[in-house]
Amino acid sequence: MTGHQLLAGFAGLRKGLRQWMQMNMPAGDGGMTVPRATLLLGLTLKNEPAGMSELGESLGMSPRNMTVLVDGLEKEGLVRRVSHPHDRRIKLVELTEAGTRVAQQELAPSHAAAAALFDDFTPEERAELLRLLTKVGDSLRARGIETPSHPQD
Repeated sequence: MTGHQLLAGFAGLRKGLRQWMQMNMPAGDGGMTVPRATLLLGLTLKNEPAGMSELGESLGMSPRNMTVLVDGLEKEGLVRRVSHPHDRRIKLVELTEAGTRVAQQELAPSHAAAAALFDDFTPEERAELLRLLTKVGDSLRARGIETPSHPQD
């Protein structure tokens, strides 16, 4: 198998994984998207408000798109912007009580259902896949591409 074939395989999986995640989003008004859900779930893992640039990098979003995403969630009362404690120019994002409720009661079960995609793998296969994905990330970072240093749980 060549590097070209592997790259094509990753590209094909990207679309399929996104569709799978969207299929497992909670039913509702249709306003929940993978980036919105990812941001809300990611904020549940933070012990303190997070910077917009940090959040945007983890989602692979431009600052402009990140602003639009946070604007929408803020308008719905799911997140709020707060000032950085040491630099007023920096705005941080945190979950509201409503956002925490949505993340825990609606998104967490949907995320678990989406993760069931890997139930067909043995524990050894999951460990090997995670090892290989980590190696791909290491390879990207060695070439100057910023990626998370470890896959998120």
